[in-house]
Order: sequence, then structure tokens, then C-alpha cells
Amino acid sequence: MGILRRNYKRPNVETELYSRRSNRLLSRFAIALSTLAIILSSLTLARVFTLQREVEALEDSLEQLTAVPSPTATNPSNTTDSNIPVPPPAVAPDSTITPSPTATLEPGRFVQPALSNQGQVELIRVNRIPGQFDVVNVQMRIRALKPNTPLSENIDLNDTTARNPGTNETYRVISGESTGVVSLGAMQSTNQTAVDAYVWLQVPMQVNVIDIYIPNTEPFANVPIAS
Repeated sequence: MGILRRNYKRPNVETELYSRRSNRLLSRFAIALSTLAIILSSLTLARVFTLQREVEALEDSLEQLTAVPSPTATNPSNTTDSNIPVPPPAVAPDSTITPSPTATLEPGRFVQPALSNQGQVELIRVNRIPGQFDVVNVQMRIRALKPNTPLSENIDLNDTTARNPGTNETYRVISGESTGVVSLGAMQSTNQTAVDAYVWLQVPMQVNVIDIYIPNTEPFANVPIAS
């Protein structure tokens, strides 16, 4: 009996405690790893599901784009509604219906004595100014007929007037638009027998014929106005 007691060994309590603690720690670590793996798997699945939905949405958009028909060129003439009346073609007015007088008057047609036959005035052209159709340009030629005419014998074109023979309406000179004073005596002193002069009159567009009154000159009746 004494030998048996000597050969019997008591278990090591500290070793068993350490072993148990190690097993518990390993178990907890394994559980933690498993939990982490489950979480990562869940996140991966969620991301994959999100990407799948985005891909499906993109595919739907592409299908809608490919389903839209491309526009085709149409002939503008075919789009015209046949019920809409087509206006008749524009016809240019016939200029032969109301012919306008020529720009240059017939030579010798409008000639009048001036300053008691010491001079003479001939109308050369009576026409409207381009772009200013209510302005009439009266161009004339003034001649000195007698020698030794005093310098005081002159024609002041600033006092020229015109009259509508149908309504007796009077038209006057545009300020500053005339040759001014033409002296027969000054013409002779410079050996000029004739000078050209002009005057601008304010005449409405609808007036085509006027009487012209130049100072110290016999009046000109029924003078046509060229366009």
C-alpha cells in the first residue's frame, strides 16, 4: 500500500486552468472571426445587389434610347396644308399706266423773260430729290440779253414759290437750298452771258404739276415734276 501511494501523481491544477482558458479564448476568437466574415459577406452581397440594379437601370435606358426612331428629312413642300389658300403671285405694277415726265424738260418749252426783257430764264429740269420725295429740284439757265445792265438788276431765287394749279396751295423754298441772288450786271462784268442756277421747293409727293414763280420773271404754268 505504501508503494501505491508513492507512485500516484496528482493532476496539475494550473495546467488544466490554462488549458481551459486557452480553449475559451480560441473559441471566442473563432466566433469573432465567423461574425466578421458574416458581416463582410453581407456587405458584399448588398454591394453586388446594388450594382446589379444599376446595371439593369442602365440597360433599360439604353433600350429606350435605341427604341426612339431617328428623324427623317421631310420635304417642306409636302408639309404644306392643302387647305391653306396659296396667295396669288405678286405682279409688278405696270409702269406704262401712269408714265412720269422725263427728268429733262423739252428745250425751249419753258422760257420766260426776266427784268423787263433784260434777261431770260429757261427751266432745264424739274424733278424730285432721290430719298427726299417731297423736295423738288428746279434747275434753270439765266441769260443776260442786254449790255450795260446795272448790278442792281438781279433775280433772288430765295423768294421763288410754286403753286398747285388745282388747289392754289403755295409751296416755298427750303431754307439755304438755292443759288441765291443772280445779278445780270455781275454776269456781264465777268463776260458771262448765261449761268445755271437751282432752287429746292417743298412740294408734297402727290403733286405732279406746279406753277413756278421766280422773282422778276414771268411765271411758268403747268410745269410737270419728274420722279
